[in-house]
Amino acid sequence: MRINDIKVYRSADMEMVDLADDRPVYTADYYTSAVTRRYLDVLRQEFRIPDDVDLVVPGVDDLPSRPPPGYVALSAEYFQAGLRLPLHPFLRWALTRLNVAPAQLNANAYHVLVGCFILWAAKFAEKLPFGAFQNIYRMKTIPSSKGFYYFQGFKRTFITGCPDSDKQFKHLWFYAGGRWLHEHVAHDKVPPSERVPVSFKRGYVWTRAPHVPELTMAKIDALREISEHEQS
Repeated sequence: MRINDIKVYRSADMEMVDLADDRPVYTADYYTSAVTRRYLDVLRQEFRIPDDVDLVVPGVDDLPSRPPPGYVALSAEYFQAGLRLPLHPFLRWALTRLNVAPAQLNANAYHVLVGCFILWAAKFAEKLPFGAFQNIYRMKTIPSSKGFYYFQGFKRTFITGCPDSDKQFKHLWFYAGGRWLHEHVAHDKVPPSERVPVSFKRGYVWTRAPHVPELTMAKIDALREISEHEQS
C-alpha cells in the first residue's frame, strides 16, 4: 500500500509477544509511518499548529508506543477529526480518565469525543460529565490490534457521519514535542490530573454504564431526541 507516495508496511494481525526486557509489543509498532517533512509542514499550516510545538518525522527504529522523552505520538488523521495542538483541556481531561496515550485511539474516537463535547456545551453550557459520556459510549479494545481502542455506542448515540473505516490513521503517525500538551507550561510541569499518558497503557474500559443523576440522564435523552429529529 502507498500513502503520500510512500510504500508502507504492516504485519499480518497476530497475537503479540513480549520483548526480552518485558516491555509489551503493540500492533501500532508494526506500522511504518508515511509522513514526510513536507507533509508535517502542510499539516502545521492547515491546522495552525504553533511554532513552539515541534513536529517530528519518526525514524526507522522509532515506535509510537514509546515516544522519546518530551514527545507524544499522534496521527495526522486526528486533526481531521477535531484534535488540535496544544491539546484542548477537554481532551487532556478525557485522555487522563481513559488512561490511554493519544495514539491508542482510532481516528473515529476523536470524532466522538470532540462531537460530544461540542454538542453538550452548546446545549447545556457546561462541560460533558465523564459519567454522561460513559452512558453514551463504552471504550473497547480492538481485538486484532493490541493497544488500540475505539468507542461503541450503548444504544442511541448522537454523533453521526464518522467514516466507515479509518485504518489509514495507523500509517500517518508522527511525534509532537514542545508545548503540545498545554499552551503555557511544559508537559512535566502540568498537574498530574492533566498529564496525558505518552507511552501506551492499558486503557480504562467499562462494560456497563455507571449510574448518573436523573438530570444528567434527561440531558442525554434530550440530545438523542434532537439528533433523531434532525436525521429524520
